[in-house]
Amino acid sequence: MKRYRITAVWLIAFMLIISGFAYAQGAQQQTRQQSMEMVNVNIATQEELQRVPGMDQSLAQSIIQHRQTNGPFQSVDDLAQVQGMDEQKLKGMKGHLTAEKININTVKAEDLQKVPGMDQALAQSVIQYRDSNGPFQSVDDLTKVQGISDQKLESIQAYLTVEKINVNTATAEELQIVPGMDQSLVQSIIQYRETNGPFGSVDELTQVQGMDEQKIQSMQDFLTAEKIDLNTASAEELQVVPGIDQSLAWNIVEYRQANGPFGSVDELTQVSGITEENLSTIREHLDVKGSGGLLNR
Repeated sequence: MKRYRITAVWLIAFMLIISGFAYAQGAQQQTRQQSMEMVNVNIATQEELQRVPGMDQSLAQSIIQHRQTNGPFQSVDDLAQVQGMDEQKLKGMKGHLTAEKININTVKAEDLQKVPGMDQALAQSVIQYRDSNGPFQSVDDLTKVQGISDQKLESIQAYLTVEKINVNTATAEELQIVPGMDQSLVQSIIQYRETNGPFGSVDELTQVQGMDEQKIQSMQDFLTAEKIDLNTASAEELQVVPGIDQSLAWNIVEYRQANGPFGSVDELTQVSGITEENLSTIREHLDVKGSGGLLNR
């Protein structure tokens, strides 16, 4: 009996060690993933800005003060105008920052309410209107939302934009915003994308189970099939590309953070794990559109 008790104690201890290891590994993975998220200097809180390597409390406050006084930054390079920012600091931070306008067709309420002049109730009204009526055709359409007057729109529109929903990077939640797109069709699109890689055009959606030409025609005004932008894509979005697994996606984002935006797709050969051979297989799905200025997903 004593031997069985000892064995049971060792078994429990072993299971606790394994559980602790798995938990620590999961936490480490989550921390790594969070550190890869791009920080938008136009809506980021002080706390979010201070997560950027090299960004102290004083500099984060200066960025927010400059933004409140002068309006949104047009590009990350405009941070050079902020008190306390120099060329060396900015160079080290560039890979972590973006100055995108907020796409009101895909933004979540918690991010929309960070826009100066937007509060939680107003952000929720925008999302509810979008859920009921489909994607916005223009920023001016916000005046149809309860609580947004012409005067209010004028104060917030510099931070906002309207972009079509990219079927190559959109989440299930974003795809369901499109009128006529039900949960089953959304899942079919994502499964097709995961199996075959990014769509070359919106017309390619006809190959998705449950999609026909009539449905595509009704959705075409809301959708686009853009290539994956190396300078703004998250690690998760990069994994849509056949040949880019989680490890390689992380390497790409970490290289971008360390060295700043990519100048060309060919620069990927500088990333650990990417050779000329596998670059040739992923190149057609990738693009370099800019360096964190007014770019949108």
